[in-house]
Amino acid sequence: MSTEIKRKLVHISMVAFALLIGRVPPWAICLCCALALINNLFVLPLITGRSLERDLDRQRGFALGIVLYPAVLLLLSLIFYRAQVFLAVGWGAMAIGDGFAGLMGARFGRLPVPWRPEKSMTGSFAFVAFGSLGTLFLLYCLPEDARLGLSLMGWVFPVVCAMVFAAWAETLPGLIDDNLAVPLTASLVSWLAASAHQPTLPPDWLWGACLVILLVIGSIASRKIDFWGGLVGGLLAACVFLGSGLAGLSVLFTFFVLGSTASSFGKRAKAAAGLAQENEGRRSIRHALANGGFSAMCGVTVWLAAMPSEWGQVMLAASLASATADTLSSELGNVYGRRYVNILTFKQEQRGLDGVISLEGSLFGVLGALIVGLVWLAWTGNLKSAGVIAAAGIIGNLVDSVLGATIQRTGAMSNDSVNFANTASAGLAALFILI
Repeated sequence: MSTEIKRKLVHISMVAFALLIGRVPPWAICLCCALALINNLFVLPLITGRSLERDLDRQRGFALGIVLYPAVLLLLSLIFYRAQVFLAVGWGAMAIGDGFAGLMGARFGRLPVPWRPEKSMTGSFAFVAFGSLGTLFLLYCLPEDARLGLSLMGWVFPVVCAMVFAAWAETLPGLIDDNLAVPLTASLVSWLAASAHQPTLPPDWLWGACLVILLVIGSIASRKIDFWGGLVGGLLAACVFLGSGLAGLSVLFTFFVLGSTASSFGKRAKAAAGLAQENEGRRSIRHALANGGFSAMCGVTVWLAAMPSEWGQVMLAASLASATADTLSSELGNVYGRRYVNILTFKQEQRGLDGVISLEGSLFGVLGALIVGLVWLAWTGNLKSAGVIAAAGIIGNLVDSVLGATIQRTGAMSNDSVNFANTASAGLAALFILI
């Protein structure tokens, strides 16, 4: 039996431990996940003789996927401490959905996924089919109290939605590992779907629709983004509007204007230094998703009333403040910076390397976050929220640089996934400040 099949079988079988959910206290689930993490780090390699590790894992010294499996379960057990059924959904997606996607894709995969040729459409379909059925059976086996009062039929929509989005996340390039992206996506989507009520359009939806259309036309016509990127950007803008109205749309517009303007500064100098943006600076779908994906998720979450509106709206604006800060600090820092250092060691390094910052660039980043906070203040009059947005935006920009100096340099994360991570970290930082 090949190493890959052994890994998948172990990967799938571990979902049996999810049956403890609802049968033992939540703290015990967290403890089990922590013990599993310790086991996978130190004990499992000794027991198996590293037979479950891939060649890259042996070169690295540890198996990233095997370590992330219990680590992300521990994270989800804490996030959904009072409703660990969503941990079960994420677990089902990772163990059953992703596990069978690998097995079926390797055996029957013929048609490649267009944006990730090494993945197959067969694997993605298997993910949704086996993941949905297996996870629903898992939920059926849980105590009724653990299912939050929903019948098994009531869980069909949240679970299927979770598997569809998780299967999509599994095909995205540039993520650290499937064992991180898949369960996080599935748990979040199932939570949103289970918490949703019947949404209604905002009263000023016509104004919002017109502004979104103008933004799409203007961005494509000005060659700041390509056609498909503009359409996806318009969809993201619509999600932002649904959750935060004209205030959120204004923040998004501020990010677009400041980011586009900063990118146009010093083009010749950037080109001479090999730092110019690809495709003459025109953004595409992946740029739109990386910088605006988290804010759109927050917008939809608020619209579906799955979280208090103030929290979601501040998280939304904070993520865009971080995107603005990151763009200004990198684009203008590469032009006006004088001394470039590694954010962790403060040793001087080459301009443009991941995780390398300058004082001037950092100040531009702070200014960008403050401007976004002021725009929010002008629309809402809420000084506290504006301060949280600016502070979280600065934190997100710092996270971007730290990830760049560490994980991105190893090739485990792409620039786009780091950009998404910095916007998400800003949103989460805003949430923690508010709480």
